[in-house]
Amino acid sequence: MTRSSLSRNAEKMRPHWVEWLTGLVATLLVLATIGWLVFEAISTDDRPPEFSARVLTIEPVPSGWRVMVEVRNRADQAAAAVLVKGSLMDATTTIEDVEVTFDYIAGGSTTRGGLFFVNDPSRYRMQIVPTSFTEP
Repeated sequence: MTRSSLSRNAEKMRPHWVEWLTGLVATLLVLATIGWLVFEAISTDDRPPEFSARVLTIEPVPSGWRVMVEVRNRADQAAAAVLVKGSLMDATTTIEDVEVTFDYIAGGSTTRGGLFFVNDPSRYRMQIVPTSFTEP
């Protein structure tokens, strides 16, 4: 067989059904990805960070008391250097202030951290407040 006759036979061969199926699946995946990206772009509000904090546990440690907190970012934008301040108060008097900085909190996510108090938090009114952030 000559080289030209092999070339003509190869052109006459029909593609295998697996090739068609692979091409169809790949096309559907690409279209689904584009559709998802368009949906996210349209439906996202792109709101600046909005935080809430809640106490998870309070445990004694050798240096005092550890208060584990969870911070939630309910908005779409991420935030960096999120400062969370914890205060123990007796009526209007502040007994103790501590703070923790979270390096990064993605939009729509939660993260956890701890605050260490010298005084027993159960004896005072505790306030946990996210106070500041920067844009990453």
